[in-house]
Amino acid sequence: MAYYSGTKIPASLLGPPTEKEKHDFRHLEAKMKALSSISPSSKRVVRSTKHEALGRTIMSWKCTEYLYKKDPCPLPTQARGLFSSDQQEGDGDQVIIARGYDKFFNIGEVPKTKWEWIEQNTQGPYELTVKENGCLILAAGINSGKDLLVTSKHSINTPHAEVGSSWIDKHVSKVGKTREEFAVFLFENNSTAIFELCDDDFEEHILEYPERLRGLHLHGICRNAVDLDIWPSSEVARVADEFGFMKNQYFVFDTAEEGRQFADEIRQSKMLDGRAIEGFVVRCKVDQGTRPFMFKIKYDEPYLMFREWREITSRIIAEKPFKTRYPLSKIYVEWVKKDIKKNPNSFENFVTKGVIGARKRFLEYYESLDGSVPVEIESTAAKKILLFPVGTIGCGKTTVCLALSKLFGFVHIQNDNIKNKKKGHEKFNNAVIGAFDTSDIVIADRNNHLALLRESLTTAVRQELPNCQLIALYWTHENASAAKILEKTQGRILKRGENHQLLVASLPNVSQIMRKFVHTFVPIDTESAGDSLIDDVIELDPMAESSQNLCVAIDYLCKTFPDMCKRPSEKEINVALQSALEYKPEILFNAKDKDKDNSKDGLGKDKNKNKNEKKEKKREPKQPLFVGLVPVQCNVIKWFEDQMNAHKEINWAKFKDLVGQGSNNHKRHITLAHSAHNKDEQKKKVYDGYMSLFTEEKPAHGLTVKCTADYAVSNGSIAALRVSSMEVNGDATGLPEAILIQQRSDEADTDSRAIKGNNPIPHITLGTDGKTKPVVSNDILKTVFGPENAATPINIPCEWSVIPVTLTFDAVLHKFLN
Repeated sequence: MAYYSGTKIPASLLGPPTEKEKHDFRHLEAKMKALSSISPSSKRVVRSTKHEALGRTIMSWKCTEYLYKKDPCPLPTQARGLFSSDQQEGDGDQVIIARGYDKFFNIGEVPKTKWEWIEQNTQGPYELTVKENGCLILAAGINSGKDLLVTSKHSINTPHAEVGSSWIDKHVSKVGKTREEFAVFLFENNSTAIFELCDDDFEEHILEYPERLRGLHLHGICRNAVDLDIWPSSEVARVADEFGFMKNQYFVFDTAEEGRQFADEIRQSKMLDGRAIEGFVVRCKVDQGTRPFMFKIKYDEPYLMFREWREITSRIIAEKPFKTRYPLSKIYVEWVKKDIKKNPNSFENFVTKGVIGARKRFLEYYESLDGSVPVEIESTAAKKILLFPVGTIGCGKTTVCLALSKLFGFVHIQNDNIKNKKKGHEKFNNAVIGAFDTSDIVIADRNNHLALLRESLTTAVRQELPNCQLIALYWTHENASAAKILEKTQGRILKRGENHQLLVASLPNVSQIMRKFVHTFVPIDTESAGDSLIDDVIELDPMAESSQNLCVAIDYLCKTFPDMCKRPSEKEINVALQSALEYKPEILFNAKDKDKDNSKDGLGKDKNKNKNEKKEKKREPKQPLFVGLVPVQCNVIKWFEDQMNAHKEINWAKFKDLVGQGSNNHKRHITLAHSAHNKDEQKKKVYDGYMSLFTEEKPAHGLTVKCTADYAVSNGSIAALRVSSMEVNGDATGLPEAILIQQRSDEADTDSRAIKGNNPIPHITLGTDGKTKPVVSNDILKTVFGPENAATPINIPCEWSVIPVTLTFDAVLHKFLN
């Protein structure tokens, strides 16, 4: 069923793949394979995953996210969601069978989405399509149109893809069509349908979708080719009508200025046809109208503000610090802390449910204030600001930091001055936090080139100073190659000579050290977990001289904080810069120096005595390392191996070499409470609660627990079984309240009680590669289910395996002494 002769669709968008398209993909595939096989895997910017679906072997390709922003983009493709397979089953000729849009960015997010660039370099018409707030779903016809492949961004066979597939059946049946007809249409035109899945019954996002708007919104149709080629919005709407999908509202303008004015009108009114929207996706052309170009316009209010409330709530539940950007968010923080205590059941699965209900309750509360702000919301605390560089060696960070400190009187904490690096991160963070006792603005001078380092610093500061503004001085690597940055910075280090605490030019491995820093540098991404607490970023250039970068920083600070940073004169700037350039550190030591005073501490006490005292404490009898549940009459490892043998249709590759393997000598168990966590008062109560059940080695209470496992997860180095429930068998009378979870009254009677554990996600470690510690199971399960332990997976990283399973077993309490 070749589609729509006589419409506005160019012939190049219709029909099967051309020989040129096949040729282009062969070249792309070769590049992708080479980049996905680089060793070690941490260096790979492209990752591939093999799927078995609909009788086919399908490859999905995923690129490192932050590299999309580089200009020019170093990736072989900018497609987000790319799948390839044989054109026809068994013919060996690989083609693209499904692809999403190329990555596109918000206004002002990258140089090519600044309005000035858009107005000068793009051509109309400008199609503004409403950006629905849901989950990306791709659909394509395969096997000559006999089957419909449905994916969720980069993944196949996920809960999101399954729900999307179910919605396709509902939509097409309403207009008398079939799933197969839709598959044929897409296959014959070598195209992918791009949907937003908006279904609050399945998963709440930010904006609310009433019943009439739930389902699949057809946002676009994309040619399965290497280069992005998309159908006009008018033709996408015709397809939506024909197959029963929801149409995305769109508006067409001749010029970028007209489109901008329209978008600004919606921004002011905060509504489109009576409902809040996330924003618009804009389609236009570049290169004299020969290539499509896309960007998006997102609205701060209400969308981004509502999203901030969701993130704040998730972090409060997880007992993590958070940031607030919008004034109303500060009132929301105080309200939601109280509401979590008042309505804990409403926040049990907050990742997927409860987002909209919490917001509605807050807005009702806010309206009841009638414009008055509760006294406790108003903060009289002085404004605190943390400045911290993000860059690599030789970019000029310390020079700029020293000059700023001299100009404005900021306290300047240098990580290089911390000699004993044992617990160095903690010492550095504590020094930074302590500096706020004497200064409202502190500089935390360290490379901070890894997201882990930035997260450690920002989390520590935000925990102690919740209202502190965290601002990065960012020597971005996005505008120059690694080779050019190395050449420039190495020249500076050679010129600096021996004038540094640690990294001096005479070190034999100085070039290797610098190269490692540049190649492990992780750009700032404020949407990522590691950088989510950063409030603002001052972009600086590692190729520019420090005088230029200093002026950029001064301009930002004086404009943003005029009450705290008075603009200095040009003479004052020059004096401060010269002082920084002539700076000689007071503390000098080389990287091999160690604290030679191993026998005494600063007070003259014998450290060996302290060590012996600690050993004696460890020898105290009957102090279990941890308490856990051990399955009875069920060998979990054998059960899992049987599952792998019985269900050959499932891809168990990530599990096969792990299950039953590893360094964990303990019985397979569910850890409930670990003595290492006893510094936390609440966790200690749980630990003590379980300990109270023991008489000598055996539990005094006849406690057996019915456990249910529902998902197996593996990242290739460790495999774990998620335990979704732990119900007490029989009467729970007499069990300590500290270990019990009261079930909802509408789900269970008072005799049916669940027990709790201190791990956020109960699980059994199935096996490891021998190098990975079993405790890492916690991390991979948090990645997949979120810290709030969602009912279904919310994130499945490329190359990981997440498989639904069903296992119910009884378990008994056991304490592990070592």
